[in-house]
Amino acid sequence: MGFALKKPVFVVAPAALSIFMLGALWFIGRSANPGPIGFRLDDAWIHLVYGRGLLESGHLAYNDGVPSTGCTSPLWAICLATLHAAFGRSVDSLVRAIVLAGALVHVVGVVVGASLVARVTGSRLAGASAGGLIALATPWAAAAFSGMEITLTGLLLLLAMRSVVGRAWGRAGVWLALAGLARPEAGAVAVLAAGVAAIAGGRAATIRLLSPPIIAAGALGGHHLWASGSPLPATFHAKSTTSLAAFPGRLATALTEMLPRVPPFTAGLGWLAAGGLIRRGGGADALFRALPLLAGFVFLAANLLVLDPADPRAFYHLRYVLPSVPLLLCGLAIGAHGLGERFASRAARAPAATLVLLSLIGAATTVAPVSRHYHNDVRNINEVQRRVGEWLEAKVPAGRWIAASDAGAIRYFSRLPTIDVVGLNTPEMLGPDEAFVRTHPVEAIALMPAWFRALDDEIVGVFRAQTSGYTVTSNPAMATQLVARARSGKEGDSPTVRVRFVGFRSFELDFLRPTLPTPPDDAP
Repeated sequence: MGFALKKPVFVVAPAALSIFMLGALWFIGRSANPGPIGFRLDDAWIHLVYGRGLLESGHLAYNDGVPSTGCTSPLWAICLATLHAAFGRSVDSLVRAIVLAGALVHVVGVVVGASLVARVTGSRLAGASAGGLIALATPWAAAAFSGMEITLTGLLLLLAMRSVVGRAWGRAGVWLALAGLARPEAGAVAVLAAGVAAIAGGRAATIRLLSPPIIAAGALGGHHLWASGSPLPATFHAKSTTSLAAFPGRLATALTEMLPRVPPFTAGLGWLAAGGLIRRGGGADALFRALPLLAGFVFLAANLLVLDPADPRAFYHLRYVLPSVPLLLCGLAIGAHGLGERFASRAARAPAATLVLLSLIGAATTVAPVSRHYHNDVRNINEVQRRVGEWLEAKVPAGRWIAASDAGAIRYFSRLPTIDVVGLNTPEMLGPDEAFVRTHPVEAIALMPAWFRALDDEIVGVFRAQTSGYTVTSNPAMATQLVARARSGKEGDSPTVRVRFVGFRSFELDFLRPTLPTPPDDAP
């Protein structure tokens, strides 16, 4: 198989198709969110907190001046810091810039995916079909607007695999290092690529490929060790549920409930194209043909091994497996090309054409509901987390500490130092750190009643935010959040009161006696 293509890869049509799909996804369901634009996950606002912290303090920080390890995508935080510097004059301008940047990365990913498959197969038509499949994958395209690192990770993995099949080992290592800084699961793909390098290029190629990811992982681990005493991010300690025994069930969930939402995986028909990867003979050529599909599965498996997709219908969990989608689709396009080579010349294009047709049908039937779901999620987050953050910014004196069970938009909009009670961004809450609790009394807590409740009546609700038609998760109880503070004390009472909470996890907080106003009419 020759890797140098004499003619340019045909990518204009897939790129144009991706722009059309992005436009359709943005405009068709826009009426589901008549309010300001935003993001469909509170996690996107957490990334923005880190981006703003990096810009203002020079290091990854959730609270001003305090290094933190709660950001699992430092590369995305760097991107957001750059956008914050250029467009941070207003929230709407910043969100618009992030959305447009995500859309641009998506289009580039379509082009790179087409180039990768053309390089593997030597066929511009196969490359164009791969680009079309990526462009038509509606949940993947909608992820470009999410404000998350999903699309960036997918692009970097495509660039890495294109460099591997081109035997550019050092360049592949750089892309893999960047991918690992965008999503930690990319480390598993680096291990796979190292195996390919060992087979196809020998020891020197393996060293050239692995050196950048090892350096990046060492630097990041060193940062985490310096900031928290652990080389792993706080999010790993708070969210991971690593289990070999549970892995088969999680994989079945991904294959039967999550990936079928992505054309052409619906009903499993698209997987038939993978049969074209099976050929007589082996060697490096066969390995390179199978590499995109293998890399996609490795990324998927690495995520499922660590995280349980407990709510597979929610974008919150789908987003973890989405970076594998472009690689899997490239693998199907290569397989369809391989099937076509077994047919007579008149039917050689039939498998690829059938695969693209399945994606066209799937995209046509899903683009409207996916668009409405996206915009409705944005409205839900705006009406709850963003609204709570804006209310706290207006009511709580600057510099006072607050606590929150959702730690993104509330921290971003309030600009108040915040204790993340789940422990993702303030890992002191993961253990019984009495000194931290005692030295960080809070003025108020923004609480999700679906997750936590207080064991006594020492606090009182002062504000409620609720949204209708909740679609961010499958649990409608998560559509409500409350702000509570300590009850007024009597003369001689301690200036703080200790309150214990139970639910998703147990924790304690010290509350300052109130300086907040009397509960308004909409208080719970």
